[in-house]
Amino acid sequence: MTGRLIVVGDSFAILAGAQDPFLNWCQQTATLLDRPLVLLAGAGVSQDWQWAQLNHIWPTITPEDRVLVVLTHCERQWYIEGQPTLTHVATVNLTDSVGAAQAEAIRQSVQHLQRPQLDLQHQAHRLGWLHSQVHRTGVHPVWILPAFGLHWHTHGISASWEEFVRDFLIEGLSGMHISPHNLMDHVQLQEMTVGVDTNQVFCGVDTRYNHMCRDNHSVLAQCVAEAIQEDRPINLNHSGWLTRVLSPHIWHNKEFVAAQMDPYGVKRREHLVGNQGESFLQNAWRKNWGSWNG
Repeated sequence: MTGRLIVVGDSFAILAGAQDPFLNWCQQTATLLDRPLVLLAGAGVSQDWQWAQLNHIWPTITPEDRVLVVLTHCERQWYIEGQPTLTHVATVNLTDSVGAAQAEAIRQSVQHLQRPQLDLQHQAHRLGWLHSQVHRTGVHPVWILPAFGLHWHTHGISASWEEFVRDFLIEGLSGMHISPHNLMDHVQLQEMTVGVDTNQVFCGVDTRYNHMCRDNHSVLAQCVAEAIQEDRPINLNHSGWLTRVLSPHIWHNKEFVAAQMDPYGVKRREHLVGNQGESFLQNAWRKNWGSWNG
């Protein structure tokens, strides 16, 4: 019997709404591989949450299954047990979401306790655990597709995956196929026109499915399916990507928006941005934590 395609991810992997007929790249990949899809994903979740899902499902995984982890950023922290999606250090109205005391605790932790070296160490340990489980249980090696490059919003530093692999001695772990590419830098940001960033286009409300235009879901599905079929890391170098198409003027092109965007997301953006204008973006993304007093 054909095994399953199991995807553990973040917002790059979540499905469209129950009434939405759009099939995202995870579903398209499962179709290309002729495998049933098991998806464990949530918008904004941290690696802690992802590894909790892996730990829960691992006893059911067989050698016929194929597992893909869309590895979210190790900077994200699961601060409050009942709110696993509340991980961003620049979140929307943090005080309103968790109360003044917990908001201040999170701020103090991010500014004074959390540090990139520790985040990277935790990430290396998680990957080591995953590698050991593959060998302990005899299942197929897991595919790792990073969602982001290793850049820290609050600390303003960055590291390359090559440096991470070298410094934490995880090169050549046979329990994993780790992609050298990531979805933020090699797909999401490539859709922007030169000199334009995501918030200039969306004002804090991304109306794409999984931060990608619809056409790019099909390309990503091909890249992932081919990597799994050929038993190699996922390579996002492909000639078919839709690139350099998004700008603040895209909303005037109704045909493009209808063809490439999530219609529910477009309506939500029109409501939020239309009612609050630029103030919505300021509330959504805290620019200076150092001066924030909660």
